[in-house]
Amino acid sequence: MRTWYGGRWPAVAALTALGVAAQVLPAAAAPAEQSLRDGQQGRVQAYLERVTDSPDELRRFLAEMPKGGDLHHHLGGAVRAESLIGYAAHDGKCISTTTYVVTPGPLPCAAGQRPARDAVPSGPFRRDVVRAWSMAGFVLPPDGDPQPGHDHFFDAFGKFQEAATGHDADMLAEVSRAAANEHSGYLETLVTPQAGPLGRLVDGMHLKDPDDGTLAAFRSTLTADPRFQALVRQAADDTDRAVRDHRELLGCEARTAPRACAVAIRFDYQVLRAQDPRYVFAQQILGFELARRHLGGFVGVNMVQPEDAPVALRDYTLHMKMAGFLKSRSPQVRVSLHAGELTEGLKGVADRDLSFHINEAVRVAGADRIGHGVDLAHERDPDALTALMRRRHVLVEAPLISNAQILRVSGDRHPLHTYLDRGVPVALATDDPGVSRTDLISAFQQAVTDQELSVAQLRTLARASLDHAFVEGRGLWREQDRYDTYAEPCTQDTPDAHRAPSRSCRTFLAASPKASLQWNLEADWRDFENRYARR
Repeated sequence: MRTWYGGRWPAVAALTALGVAAQVLPAAAAPAEQSLRDGQQGRVQAYLERVTDSPDELRRFLAEMPKGGDLHHHLGGAVRAESLIGYAAHDGKCISTTTYVVTPGPLPCAAGQRPARDAVPSGPFRRDVVRAWSMAGFVLPPDGDPQPGHDHFFDAFGKFQEAATGHDADMLAEVSRAAANEHSGYLETLVTPQAGPLGRLVDGMHLKDPDDGTLAAFRSTLTADPRFQALVRQAADDTDRAVRDHRELLGCEARTAPRACAVAIRFDYQVLRAQDPRYVFAQQILGFELARRHLGGFVGVNMVQPEDAPVALRDYTLHMKMAGFLKSRSPQVRVSLHAGELTEGLKGVADRDLSFHINEAVRVAGADRIGHGVDLAHERDPDALTALMRRRHVLVEAPLISNAQILRVSGDRHPLHTYLDRGVPVALATDDPGVSRTDLISAFQQAVTDQELSVAQLRTLARASLDHAFVEGRGLWREQDRYDTYAEPCTQDTPDAHRAPSRSCRTFLAASPKASLQWNLEADWRDFENRYARR
């Protein structure tokens, strides 16, 4: 019998503990079989075209489509406002009746505040809180000005941040369930453990803001301090504990575990870029230490907060040099950077700012992936830039819905097709689905209705999401970004829902969480095509 994630053969049962199940689809099919598969894909495309103008039918179709993974996902912005209200109510916290900022309490609340429990039942207060903490009910102005949507989106985080404190396991459980419901098998989410204690340590050590010439000395001083190493261990321990607790909340040890338990989760350390350089660099160093030593499920480092924040704009080149320096010292650490999340019309953003952010993320910082990248047309020599990204296999994480909400970039203004036409790998993503009031299904729906992507293109984007995931292990495909031949020793295996792959292939999959996730995606796509080719 097959589960949604497919049959699990005894020889690879150990993968279950990693949130991975092994399955199969051959990469180099025989000509007759390849012709059959091409014909099936054509019939699935015809079905997509029939339902494209029917939102409900299109969503049902895309809900069942295997999506690979979500690589651009902030845990703090991924949880629904209703869940955050529940956390705050459980903890006895208060909410301002004017700013809707959560405070720790204690009860009774101060003047101008109400207990969070008052927002639990339906009513005006709950509605107002949900709207303040998300894009629910927010109407973008008709004049195309990006600023109102941008400001409302980013202002939400400071309002509900206190509600999320202490609830990492609850949030992981919620996003795991969401990923399973979206037919996504992998989640690479962004968190910043121990940021506060690290900042206090930097202050206590009287570390100065680094510049180009002092990066090495700053890093040596910080990493040599035993208090810093204790923070690294604490960050790893906190994250490990949250993972264990979220699996307990899901009931993953039960005989019949829910599908959410099969979602593989890894973490990128998110560095907060809108602060003084010493704190930015210290967080980068902490993130690199976690990822370099494979602690706490951390597999990469990223930089977050609005790219147009005054400090982020002022220090952008310095931040890229910091990341490039650390990458030169630890080339095995993977880096994804928010770059090019800018557009004309944002306050404080000059033409010059639009001209180099993606370039420096790729050329100076050595990013393995970039997030957003919507200002491509304004970059210096975009043709040379995309050619370099193609050669280096730098993937673009494309959260289409947040691009539309925050920057008013969609349709022909979005560079998605430019990247695809020039051979740059792309993966769809959610960004902050709780704040956006969206999900990965909606991202795929936006790709169909706004960007007019085909079934074949959607499949390529799903494959790219796992091909470029930072999860450990060798990839399944012989060449990155070419999805025609599996790597040895799986090249001769063929898909079969009830038969295990060859012993050597099983051994390979058991040793590589990445390859087994990719294997699983291929099998799920085969089943998906088989179902919809007959409709």
